[in-house]
Amino acid sequence: MTFVQAAVAVLQQAQRPLSVWEITRLALEQGLIESMGRTPRQAMSAVITATLRREQEGGELSPFFRVERGLYRLRQGDDPLPERYLDNAIFQQFGEYLTYKEAAYEVLKTEGRPMPYAEIAQLAGEWGLINPNSMTPDASLSAQLYRDIQQLGLASRFRREGPGLFGLAEWEREVDTLTQMAQRQRQQAKQQLLNVLQHMDPYAFEHVVGRLLGKLGYNNIIVTSRTADEGIDVVADVVVGIMSVRTAIQVKRTASNVGRPVVSQFRGDMLAMQDVDQGMILTTAGFTKGALDVARLPNTIPIILINGDKLTELLIEHRIGVRVEQIMVVSFDSDNLVIEENEL
Repeated sequence: MTFVQAAVAVLQQAQRPLSVWEITRLALEQGLIESMGRTPRQAMSAVITATLRREQEGGELSPFFRVERGLYRLRQGDDPLPERYLDNAIFQQFGEYLTYKEAAYEVLKTEGRPMPYAEIAQLAGEWGLINPNSMTPDASLSAQLYRDIQQLGLASRFRREGPGLFGLAEWEREVDTLTQMAQRQRQQAKQQLLNVLQHMDPYAFEHVVGRLLGKLGYNNIIVTSRTADEGIDVVADVVVGIMSVRTAIQVKRTASNVGRPVVSQFRGDMLAMQDVDQGMILTTAGFTKGALDVARLPNTIPIILINGDKLTELLIEHRIGVRVEQIMVVSFDSDNLVIEENEL
């Protein structure tokens, strides 16, 4: 007996609305069904909702009527008909079957995992979604799914997860949603970092930059005193190849973009120092076009410009001012199951 037939039989005996759990329990107790799925209740729920969804889309009437969420009874002659039902005068015969694609969708949605097409067809037949007396249900279902994916591509509701293995496209969208959530969280953390840096004590901000330089591979890092820095906030060395490059750093904690005069003055301050090979300006804001042009002038000391967006990216990358929590997202990889000849 199919799940549809079992549910109809149970509700006919009960003569009252029953929950999916009650329908499943009674069907199992009476030996009307045996489920190969993860749980019989999930399978029963999938079968009942599939017939109701088909009814709402203008297909044949379901033998079931939803009283409230999770509670069902048999449809009666005076029950209102769905708006999209095409012929209100004729009740379709109970037990009509879904197409193979519709049945595959219901099975995959209920089981929540990639499945071989033979198992999908077997469950669809057991649940009464397709004709269990069909001669080649697994071959027919497989052919329809392959054709749907080939013709529709990414627009198909199905995905190939491996040889003879199928899943649902909406599972990919769920992963995409997680990625979007992570991106939004990262952007929020960057904005919070900027807000704190902009209101931080200037000397404390210089020490944060010193910590970041250490993470970036700089050494001999010196944060200059509050009163006698002469436009230079931090001095550090970095090894490039076989050379040690002395770098003078200026930190600008500001909400407005750094302009050309600031960069020009900084270059003049560096020229007054001994053994400075390059400069660097870090700001919580951005740089004007004039500032960018001055920093790139040829035949003079080069100046690296790091804006607020780059600064926060570096802080996140090196775990300064943030806590990183990782969530493991597992997806099936059929290639991992293949043993290469050289591994044997």
